[in-house]
Amino acid sequence: MKPLLFIVFCCSFALYAQPQWPAADCAKATKKLQQLEQKISSGYSLKEAEQLNLDQRLLEKQLDQFCQKPVTPQIKPKKTIKAPATAPLNDIAKGPQLYVSSVSVKAPYQGKKLQAWLAYYSEPKQCFGVRDSRQMVWCVEQRQQAKANFERHWQQKVALSPSE
Repeated sequence: MKPLLFIVFCCSFALYAQPQWPAADCAKATKKLQQLEQKISSGYSLKEAEQLNLDQRLLEKQLDQFCQKPVTPQIKPKKTIKAPATAPLNDIAKGPQLYVSSVSVKAPYQGKKLQAWLAYYSEPKQCFGVRDSRQMVWCVEQRQQAKANFERHWQQKVALSPSE
């Protein structure tokens, strides 16, 4: 009984004495495990199943043993020469640079013509939530015919109205 207790006691200290991997290696192992889990979730052949399972268990075991407290490399700080105190203040005084972006929406009509089109055309009820391709074709054709008729009416209206 005492020898068994001694072996368990020594092994427990051996586990604490496991060398730890650098943080970069732990990150690589974590990434490999994530990729492996993606592969498993996306599907695999029967031939691949056992190898994928073994690889997953090995990576999980390695991460558990060697990445509990990853070693960070000791980098000596470089000596830097300080710039004059006025240089950063000048940059702060300028403030952040602002960038302006714009969004444009392309529509077949704009302004008064758009308002006239919206008043002129209303989509048929049978064109809402259509899934049948023949029905979709019919709806598109109806819209195109309505658009052609609207254009004719609009051109006549423009021709009759006095120019500004």
